[in-house]
Amino acid sequence: MSAKDLARPLTDTDLTDPLRLAIVNGIFQSNLTTEEFLSRDGGLSAWFRDWVEEQCPAATNQVSAKTYQDLLQLLTCIQSHCQSKSRLEVTDQICAKFSSANPVLASDPQNAKLNASLTLAARLWLSISIDSLPHFFTPGYVIRWDSDQCLSDAVGKEFSPKSQSAETVKLPKVFTAANLEKIAGIQVQWTSNLADHLALKDDDKTVMFFHQASFLELSRESKMTLLNDDLIDETLRTIALLIPANDPGSRKWFKNKRKGLSLDSKAGSYNAPNASERQIERFQYWRDRLVILKQAFDDSEPSGIASWWYDDRKKVQWYTFWVAAAVLLLTVVFGLIQSISGIVQAWAAVRALNTG
Repeated sequence: MSAKDLARPLTDTDLTDPLRLAIVNGIFQSNLTTEEFLSRDGGLSAWFRDWVEEQCPAATNQVSAKTYQDLLQLLTCIQSHCQSKSRLEVTDQICAKFSSANPVLASDPQNAKLNASLTLAARLWLSISIDSLPHFFTPGYVIRWDSDQCLSDAVGKEFSPKSQSAETVKLPKVFTAANLEKIAGIQVQWTSNLADHLALKDDDKTVMFFHQASFLELSRESKMTLLNDDLIDETLRTIALLIPANDPGSRKWFKNKRKGLSLDSKAGSYNAPNASERQIERFQYWRDRLVILKQAFDDSEPSGIASWWYDDRKKVQWYTFWVAAAVLLLTVVFGLIQSISGIVQAWAAVRALNTG
């Protein structure tokens, strides 16, 4: 893939695999081969469709960057200074570097389109809604990147380990995304914005779920990211917790969810954490959201026959309910049979009298 190929405009959608590979190698400064790239969810296909190919065309009229090459050049500058320089200082550096060679891309540090380009580049790099883009509504959580702030500080403020608490919360095997829907009626809404992961909305009836596992694995391997290894590992562990590949029900549920949706296949490939790894104190970054989600799960009541059938959170109550239901059903059935038998006998007796 040459620089000429990367000169494709940001308005392009349905990007070719070679161009996607060039973009990924540019973002992560990696050297993936075509085979290595395609082995990751078919070339991070879910991430490109749900994130890159939505973000870039929507922002194209608001940014100074016009091509993917422009965007990658800006991103390289951001990556070089993300931990040492504020946003304004980064734009100063960019203008000093590109004002002569590419004045349309970067001419004034205060230029709105240049700042929007930095926002877009940071979003693609981290798969996080960094700041807002004018005329482009971004649902969910948005992380602010202020002009006097390093990007690493902005991201670190949002994704910081939570202090240990004395609260005891058990995360049993039944606590899966499939059971959130089947038992608790909490619908899973898939997201490619990491900041939305495990957030409840719609009066606790919907949970956001970040499914871009292939993106997280690549971020961890490349080391060219602001997402630290502990955060990535824990996020992947929450995915394994809620979509365990070794649970037949969850495996079937995720397979059905993938039909018609661009979901990362890798998200359904991790086995469930063991009992030790499911302890709430083992979660530092997503602990608060897990506690809230588990509380919503525990507080829910089955709303229909199917929900009652799947709801075996309390084994004794589950058996008691279904034994009572079976007894009631059998009582009704036998009562109905007895009534019908009596009616048939009476009819037969009347007929015998009439023909006698």
